[in-house]
Amino acid sequence: MYLALHAEASENGELERFWAVEVPVYRLLQKSMSMGVTINSSDLSEKRREADYDYYFSLKSYSSKHDMPLETPTPRAIEEKLCAAGFDLNGVSTEYVLEFLPHEHDFGNDTLVLQEFDAAKRVLASLTLSCGLTRPIIDVFGSRTSRVHVRSPSLQNLPKKYRTIIAAPKGAKLCYVDFDQFEVGIMAALSEDPQLAALYSDGDMYELFATNHLGLMGSRKVAKQLFLSYAYGMSRKSLIDAAVSLGADREQAKGAFRLFSRYEEWKRTIWTEFLREGRIATVQGNHYRRNGKGPLSAKEQRSAVSQVVQGTASLIFKKALLEVSGIADVAIVLPMHDALLFEHRLSDTPEKVVSAFERVMTEQLYGRVKGKASIGQFAPHNPVSMSSTRARSLQSVGE
Repeated sequence: MYLALHAEASENGELERFWAVEVPVYRLLQKSMSMGVTINSSDLSEKRREADYDYYFSLKSYSSKHDMPLETPTPRAIEEKLCAAGFDLNGVSTEYVLEFLPHEHDFGNDTLVLQEFDAAKRVLASLTLSCGLTRPIIDVFGSRTSRVHVRSPSLQNLPKKYRTIIAAPKGAKLCYVDFDQFEVGIMAALSEDPQLAALYSDGDMYELFATNHLGLMGSRKVAKQLFLSYAYGMSRKSLIDAAVSLGADREQAKGAFRLFSRYEEWKRTIWTEFLREGRIATVQGNHYRRNGKGPLSAKEQRSAVSQVVQGTASLIFKKALLEVSGIADVAIVLPMHDALLFEHRLSDTPEKVVSAFERVMTEQLYGRVKGKASIGQFAPHNPVSMSSTRARSLQSVGE
């Protein structure tokens, strides 16, 4: 079986990635997780109570506002509610509709908030108070696009407000580094779209897109939702209607989504390859194979683009992890989607990690864009130096 898989991986161009990226990242993260994540037990009790209150308060408000049962809605209940509101779920996921489309009475956002509180309550309840330590399970190929997933407990689902339960050893600090506008930079590089590259390099792309092209001052979140919906294949008419419903001028919105002509051409090349070859891949493999026949559906078009963009993102992030692991003062704590929580003792280490993130992204994208990363806020009042019962312990949590 091993020989057969080895031959297949070699034929598909995936062998180099397996040995040079996937295996080293697996070993690196398994070693980190075996050290355990230190939990501040006294803070955990308080955060459990806070999460319970937040969840039940949100649930009561949600049930009353949206005429829903007094429970976290099931996927079926959400689908029925969306269909009753006139949404067409054919070829799209409910998560996509909830996150990216405008809703009457803010149903989409309220549902996501309730789900987040529910997840936080369950994660906090799964942690043990007595030992002050947890060892999550890491899946380094946890999705079709090879994203790293954390489970048992699923610390990546813990909202920022509860992350003060994470502790650092005495004399050490925790730092959180994240790529800036990661997807936009990747899209700009892969498509070589000059408009997209300019928006990415000139500052906060979403702020610029909101202000300069949609005429929506102070609407960064709205601009991000609209742009990512566009980038992954939402129809132009639906995009313009959504932008208008959120306050944009219709003619201005039309112009905004005509800016990226080179990106549109690139998307069409992805669709053509997916249709012709029956599969699509990133650099070094990571293939997504097609199951259907005939012309691509709208969902297949979105999935093909997502595979290339998100798959490239996961490859860059894994290579950044390997690069960072070579910094002597860094102890990797936990990967969190496109960000990293790590432990350090020297004051100049965080900037070294930022530089490593930026360098890897720039190199992986052939210098077409300059990678951007920054030090972010991990928790509202992140405890950066706390005593621990372990000589060295690792801490975690995710966006």
